[in-house]
Amino acid sequence: MTLNIGFIGTGSLGSMLIRGFIEKEAVSPEDVYIYNRSPSKAEKLREEYSQLRVVESNREVIAHADWIFLCVKPGDFPELLAEIGSEFTEDKIIISTLLSPPLSELDRIIKGKVARIYPSITQSTGHGVALAAFNQEITENERQQITNFLNHIGTTVSVPEKLFRACGDITSCGPAFMAYMVGSLAEESQKHGVDKNLAETMAKETMLGTILLLKRHELSFEELIKQVATPGGCTAKGVNELSKVLPKAAGKVFAATEAKEKEVCAQVLSDLAK
Repeated sequence: MTLNIGFIGTGSLGSMLIRGFIEKEAVSPEDVYIYNRSPSKAEKLREEYSQLRVVESNREVIAHADWIFLCVKPGDFPELLAEIGSEFTEDKIIISTLLSPPLSELDRIIKGKVARIYPSITQSTGHGVALAAFNQEITENERQQITNFLNHIGTTVSVPEKLFRACGDITSCGPAFMAYMVGSLAEESQKHGVDKNLAETMAKETMLGTILLLKRHELSFEELIKQVATPGGCTAKGVNELSKVLPKAAGKVFAATEAKEKEVCAQVLSDLAK
């Protein structure tokens, strides 16, 4: 059975998902319905995929699609809900990519089948992890269908929603955190006279090589560190310095993202209650 897939919101995340699913042949362009508040963004995608169906309202996406991906900003959710309603027939599955509201609140607000996913920008490469959680209305078969669909552009991990924040700091926020850390090494080398372009090229290639080494040889992080950090050597000295600051910094990072998510959630729920 051919499914029609809908996207409300074609910003960075929505566009990434649309391009990924089409390029990996998870869905044909003529089976994709999209709407964006700024029509130019949706039309830009149609320039890439001429058979893509750009519609004129959120309600049209709901009417035509079987699965509807919500890819708007959390602050826009109350207005969106006011437009599309909160009750959906059993042939529709609403898939939220929003940071907030959490699935527990979506399940309370929306009558119907609801899933929440937490994608990663790295999935634009066909790699990376999407977190997924489902409400009780979604059958086991539908859960597997959604998971298989998402797996076209990476790996889908189903975890209890209470773990979304802790997992998301690795999968979704992680690319920024990792880029910042490796980029810091490149910046420090420039202070010692290394050319900026050379430093960044070396950092990127080393980052890529490290990932391939971990994957191909099925190494743990600890095993790789032991292979590189010879006891008493330069690397071991450097790792020792990192061990004094990075664990504490990681703890602060997790606490900061958790606090921000709670702040956003509280604001969205407050707006919904008005």
